[in-house]
Amino acid sequence: MSEALNNKINIVDEFFNGFTNFIELENFKSFLLLTLTSQGPMNIMAQLGLGGDKSVINLPYNPDFNIYFQKINLLSSSSLMVYAKSDPITSEFVLKKNDEIFKKFLSSSEIDSAFRGKEKFIFPKISDCSILEDSKLNIKIDDLFHNLESFISYAQPNILFVFDAAESSKPDLLFTFNMTPQFPKKLDENILQVDAYLDYEHKTKDINYLKREADYSLMYLKEIKEMTNAELYKSSFSLVLHIKSINKPF
Repeated sequence: MSEALNNKINIVDEFFNGFTNFIELENFKSFLLLTLTSQGPMNIMAQLGLGGDKSVINLPYNPDFNIYFQKINLLSSSSLMVYAKSDPITSEFVLKKNDEIFKKFLSSSEIDSAFRGKEKFIFPKISDCSILEDSKLNIKIDDLFHNLESFISYAQPNILFVFDAAESSKPDLLFTFNMTPQFPKKLDENILQVDAYLDYEHKTKDINYLKREADYSLMYLKEIKEMTNAELYKSSFSLVLHIKSINKPF
């Protein structure tokens, strides 16, 4: 292995140092967009056969830790939990998609594009006791991309996670989970692969969406504005989720 590639792998490993199955998003809006985007055919949950009735969206809430969460059961003894700290946004159990509460978090264009086909939202209250157990996922790099255009065009992620660097001189880490089944060499070995890109230019700072044009060029968007059907047909979008922490919620 070349020294340059080995150095990049070490940088990626540093971002995941101390990772124990939990990813905290910045706010409820990010969590809501994750849940909505996860209904697509190429998302990390659908790849595992999860989903059920696509017209009903579940937004589970854990009142013990005050978090909205999605637990992704992996092909291992561990699970991945993505969450956002928040007070309950409603006391209702069921809300229709046109409820005013969603306008507090999403723009009209986001609602139009993300809510298509979704008829109602359910807010179950759940204490997930499995997260209390000590477990650890070992993150391994599958593909490391050399530019963002290659990443978006080849991997075609509809959800892209970002570790923003603490210092401007260091790169941001952009990654998506690669759900290719892994066969552990040891009984207690839990491996989760990622596809990654190190962004030294901080191109996704304050960015919420990447739009890939028909010519494979990229546009960096803070929000999705109203677009024609022709634009939507010729383009593809990746939701960019900035990670707040990899701390446990308790």
